[in-house]
Amino acid sequence: MHMTTFFKRWLFIGIVLIGLAGLAWLLTTPNQAVWAVRNTIQYQTYTWWWAVTGQSRATSLASFEGKILDSTGQPVAGAWVIVAEWDGTTHIDRSESDGHYRIDRIPAGTYRPVVAAPGYESQQPGSHWGVTLEADATTSLDATLSAQALPPLSPGTDFFLAEPRPLTCDNPIEAEGIERQVHFKSDGRPNQATFYYTPLTAPPSAVPTLLAIYPGPANTWSCVSLILAQAGYAVVAAGPAYTFDFEATLDELQRLLQFVRDERFPGSDATRLGLLGGSYSGIHVQRLLQRGEPVAAALLLGPPTDLFDLRRRQEEGSLTPPFGLDRAFIALGFPNRNPLLYLQYSGAYHVRSDFPPLALLHSQGDDVVPYQQSELLAANLDKVGAPYELYFFEQGGHYLLAETADADTMAIYEASLDFLDRHLR
Repeated sequence: MHMTTFFKRWLFIGIVLIGLAGLAWLLTTPNQAVWAVRNTIQYQTYTWWWAVTGQSRATSLASFEGKILDSTGQPVAGAWVIVAEWDGTTHIDRSESDGHYRIDRIPAGTYRPVVAAPGYESQQPGSHWGVTLEADATTSLDATLSAQALPPLSPGTDFFLAEPRPLTCDNPIEAEGIERQVHFKSDGRPNQATFYYTPLTAPPSAVPTLLAIYPGPANTWSCVSLILAQAGYAVVAAGPAYTFDFEATLDELQRLLQFVRDERFPGSDATRLGLLGGSYSGIHVQRLLQRGEPVAAALLLGPPTDLFDLRRRQEEGSLTPPFGLDRAFIALGFPNRNPLLYLQYSGAYHVRSDFPPLALLHSQGDDVVPYQQSELLAANLDKVGAPYELYFFEQGGHYLLAETADADTMAIYEASLDFLDRHLR
């Protein structure tokens, strides 16, 4: 009996320890499927509790300052320092020539500040648990940034193009061209659905190439690709899936660009290469530029550029993202708890002076990505001296979503083709 009791006791202790270890894994694992569910449950729990008890907000204000240095101890000028509240409200400053920054009038509390600067890895300085800003006081915190180091990218394999087929479209503009499906292996896995479009009649020489990254399956945007092909472009069309495994998707897009540069697409001129993206895929274009992809120009239509601000608008009720993106924001976690994730995909804080010419086109009636997102990107491009053109349209829909060729839709196409012609021809 004594041995049986002893065994049961240790069995119980073992089960408890295994349970605690499993709980610790669930609470800390970087596994994407797990943290997305974990963040969603956390959000639902907090918002339920706030609804029951009321949410208290700090009434006292604090200040935050310090210096941004590189690994040799030299000041880093132009670094973005961001302090985010739970709902995405941000308090921001840029470091001066001596590396100094200062942010005033932040509600007192505990935060996880983040720092981004061109050519450096983004960082959350201070403790993993955050930095406490005391009321009516100034808290000092310096940050040391490491040089950006992109891991080597293995090449794609098993590339081939399917047989060509003629294709026509009637809406929103009549167009025709040739379509071929693109096949290759990316990190040993079949690529996501990708297509290659060329003019119906082969030009006498190679034509400029455009990697069009669409916010959805590439073949559902074939009419847009045909319009561009008919205008004299070789269009490589990709439509990355909505996923949290964003970096793997970027790796695949870079492998696709390498196939272009290796002249695997007949009739395309890899020396005149541009990028096109918008809505969700606008993030892909901005990240490819941040990774240093050498292209001649990039075109962004209705791009998200500041995820902190989009989350703030969602929480205040002025924006309800469609296509399940509202749930995706919640799955990312609170901006004050996961600020590095929000920062990584907020292109407005990763602009560089050596960016190629950018065209930003946005409808002021866009109810999916507010036009202020392009305004912010343009303002920050101004600050670093990067070339860009900014176009606003009064009534055009989100991105290129249009069933008829109305005046604004035609103006968007004309502005896009004019920009591409000036920089790729």
